[in-house]
Amino acid sequence: MLSERNEEEYATRQAVEWEEIVAYMELIITRRGKKILPNGEEIEVPPTEAPAYFEWVLWRAFLAINSLANKPYEARRFKIDQDFLPVGTAPGNGPDLIFEFHDFVIVVEVTLTDNSRQEAAEGEPVRRHVADLVSHYGAQSGKPVYGLFIANRIDSNTAETFRIGVWFTRTDDKMRLDIIPVTLVQFKDFFEALFRSGRVEVGLIREMLDLCGGLRPAHEAPAWKHEIQQVFNHRIAVLLN
Repeated sequence: MLSERNEEEYATRQAVEWEEIVAYMELIITRRGKKILPNGEEIEVPPTEAPAYFEWVLWRAFLAINSLANKPYEARRFKIDQDFLPVGTAPGNGPDLIFEFHDFVIVVEVTLTDNSRQEAAEGEPVRRHVADLVSHYGAQSGKPVYGLFIANRIDSNTAETFRIGVWFTRTDDKMRLDIIPVTLVQFKDFFEALFRSGRVEVGLIREMLDLCGGLRPAHEAPAWKHEIQQVFNHRIAVLLN
């Protein structure tokens, strides 16, 4: 109970630490080990622990948005130490992160794989995890479930798998999955724009996911990726102007 309370207090502090969260994202994007913050503090992503830090920084980002309906320790599937740093990655039998909000759910999956093996490694597990949670929340609360797949580079084969967005259950029932592939740069820029504009509203994230998902029928993967970038560019410009 004490550790849970401490973690809830840690979660409430994230909104004022958003610039540090952005700095950690930049380290994962550039694959550099260390960075000096404006306050003189040095932060580090150990190269061997980069996959764990990738999950951890996305967890912190959604804690900072401060709209979760589930607890911070329910939102992550990786372990943390007493300093709230990650201890390994989430186990492979489920999604990396599950963020439940008042009227929808976001399942976040991240990977540092950025070549053609990305689809083989992520295409089936990510769809299975999202499908499991669509079934779970559909039966429990009726909340829609979005998948958010984040990597430094989105391979077009992976994007095409998510664009088709279909999963068949063991009884051959067809499920439509909403999984949006975005780069960490795109997410970082949008996250930063939310805080710089003072409009930290989770509804804006859902709106972004709906806009990107709505482009699926009209485009194959390469064009869909381009259109997703245009949506991000436009929404960021609206926030900052």
